[in-house]
Amino acid sequence: MSKKIVRPKRPQLYRCAIIHRAIKAGSYPNAKRLSADLGVHRRTIMRDLDYLRDSLSAPLEYCPRRRGYYYTENDYTIDLLNLTEGELISLCLGHNLLLKCRGTPYEKHIVSAFGKICALLQDTISLDFGILDHIDFDLEPLRGEDEAVAANFAAVAMAMQQKKTLKITHYAAARGDWQERLVDPYSLRYYRGAWYLIGFCHLRQEYRFFALDRIGDIRCTDREFQKRLDFDIEEFMRDSFQFYKGEEAKEVSIWFSPRQARWIREKQWHPSQKLAEQPDGSVILTMTTSGLDRVKSWILSFGSEAKALEPPDLVKEIKSELEKARKIYP
Repeated sequence: MSKKIVRPKRPQLYRCAIIHRAIKAGSYPNAKRLSADLGVHRRTIMRDLDYLRDSLSAPLEYCPRRRGYYYTENDYTIDLLNLTEGELISLCLGHNLLLKCRGTPYEKHIVSAFGKICALLQDTISLDFGILDHIDFDLEPLRGEDEAVAANFAAVAMAMQQKKTLKITHYAAARGDWQERLVDPYSLRYYRGAWYLIGFCHLRQEYRFFALDRIGDIRCTDREFQKRLDFDIEEFMRDSFQFYKGEEAKEVSIWFSPRQARWIREKQWHPSQKLAEQPDGSVILTMTTSGLDRVKSWILSFGSEAKALEPPDLVKEIKSELEKARKIYP
């Protein structure tokens, strides 16, 4: 089914594009008619006409005899975007994906920017957008309150730009308590519905993850910091597992049943992973990571179709966890 692009709430540039087309068509539109066509107040139309004249240098005049507006220069034009069908579909898909990632101060700018782009699209664009009805991005909902996460995001982004140390109150979910920390902010990362600050923790004297939705008070201090030259954030991420980092990176080996192996083969679970195929169709995944607590939870999520082989302390912890689980099911 072919249909026109559905544009978001009409920004000024969109209205100006419509007004421009009406004037170029020689229909001598006036404020009353444009107000009715665009569904806005007459005062809004007058501001749009001023914008055309003052900001877009339109040779705009009012003709009393025709009771409408016209251009004194016939060759005047506003440059409109001329995108291919593939570019338009990609633009719409990108817009939908970005809107899923809420909880940052940039959300309203994404909506505004897309509106301005749509305002400049040629009116002749009409193509099959039916494919968009069958494409979606099933991202996890944002963790935490949108406004609180957005405020924390803005504070961290500003501190990163100014290279200022942050003073935060952070909730440690594992311990169930709040702690005050001084953190040098290095990076912001999005993972499974949550935004994370990666920075140097002055209390622990090491680099840590801090979930933005678990930050209560946050304040930018006057203390400046310099990023340490020996810190490689990508290497830091490689040592972690699903945004969890422990004290020491260890080699982990996990056996997966033939049924689960089909799924394990389809995805890269860790940058260092290696897969060893077994004669019965099962697979052994090996990786080097320090996030053993998160690895433990991940292995347990597979039930009887995954088994930790190495390191010994991980095997011991999983055995202990399974024993506890057995006791609550007498």
